[in-house]
Amino acid sequence: MRFPRAILENVRILRNLAHGGIFNAAGIGFALYIFFICYPGLKATPAQLMDLRSGFVSMADVGESSLILAVPSLLAGLLLFARHGAGIAIYRAQPILVFLLIYSSVVVFMSIVSAEDLQSPAQIVQYAVTVGCFLLCLSFWQAPAQYIDDALAMGFLALALLLSAAAMIQGFHDYRWVGLIHPNHYARYAYVALVLHSLVVRRVSLLVFIPCFAAIYMVSARTIMIGTLLFYLGYLAAAHHDALSSRFRQIANVRILGLVLLGLPLALAAAMLFLDTDRLVDKITNDLAIFDPDRGVLSGFTGRSESWSVFFDSIDKFVFFGYGFRSSRYGLHAVHSGILSYFMDFGLILGGALLLAILARAVYLIWYGFRAQEHRALICGLAIATTLLIQWFEPDNFNVGFIGAFFFMLILGFVAPARPNTRAVQPARGLPRGFSPTCAVPE
Repeated sequence: MRFPRAILENVRILRNLAHGGIFNAAGIGFALYIFFICYPGLKATPAQLMDLRSGFVSMADVGESSLILAVPSLLAGLLLFARHGAGIAIYRAQPILVFLLIYSSVVVFMSIVSAEDLQSPAQIVQYAVTVGCFLLCLSFWQAPAQYIDDALAMGFLALALLLSAAAMIQGFHDYRWVGLIHPNHYARYAYVALVLHSLVVRRVSLLVFIPCFAAIYMVSARTIMIGTLLFYLGYLAAAHHDALSSRFRQIANVRILGLVLLGLPLALAAAMLFLDTDRLVDKITNDLAIFDPDRGVLSGFTGRSESWSVFFDSIDKFVFFGYGFRSSRYGLHAVHSGILSYFMDFGLILGGALLLAILARAVYLIWYGFRAQEHRALICGLAIATTLLIQWFEPDNFNVGFIGAFFFMLILGFVAPARPNTRAVQPARGLPRGFSPTCAVPE
């Protein structure tokens, strides 16, 4: 009996982990990191949630020591895992990655020497840890392919299980929080889960996209919804571009289009017989807060326009060095945009150089993945590009202290293989003949 490709891919992930893949340092580090960060959201009581939203307590107060253990667990796992490729990480990396690493070290020095509002030693410690973590991310991709797949699968499964557990224990409330997990954070975790799964199977699976997108919709994180949808559509356009040039595909597409044009009106007519369409439209507009005076289209992007005006009013004060790393998150300046936060922290010149380097990295990976049909490079490039889009309207996440930031650095450090590995790979136990554990499921 032949099972659908999407089912076989996920069975392969579970079987590889069950045959020993779970015992790798990076995967254990990913799982512990995700658990420690999500733990406060799982154990929170309704009273603690109200106190958090009122500003009386913080995530650290509820989670106690869990958040303190998150980053060390991640770094320890990556450090042990780096033995597979630490020696050649920089040698094989493209010049732009070396620039990012050197640039980061320069910013540390400049922040210490010249930043205007560098008041907390934690700012320097966090940035130093971020630089070290990025080096470990470069080393991560030098490991054997199966080890990388297992580590990424561990991260995906940890996110999927903990997000599902948080939804079942805490539920989706009217105020959008899931326990103590902020709605935008919860949505970003779901987006990261989709990216990790896509990297493991080397394609964006519709079977995983649907629940991840539904989780984002349930907390009404509109910007992340747009970014996730563009990530999926970008993959379809790049990976299946030959559908427009192949005669066979053109005929198949015409038939599919014809079936859709015939079936869609019939499906809508049938839905109107069983569904109250007015209530459905009202629910969607309420969920997305389209007409909400506090969160709707005319609300100034939920206060973002006011916070951005602070940036433009103070732009002359941080032309070169900025205010220092993470100063905008230490209460000095509240800017609800990760892109503008780069400028505030690092200055217009250094911050602009950082953003241009990251954008160039995204363009290169998309181009390389499209031209060479290297789907893992394509997925990394699309993830970087859509994350930058999300960060125009969401706070900065390029820091190891936030879960979305670490995985952003991980995909930023991806180095495509110099040449295809043609060495035969023995299939894992329990898999059918001809089924490679390091490749996507054959057609």
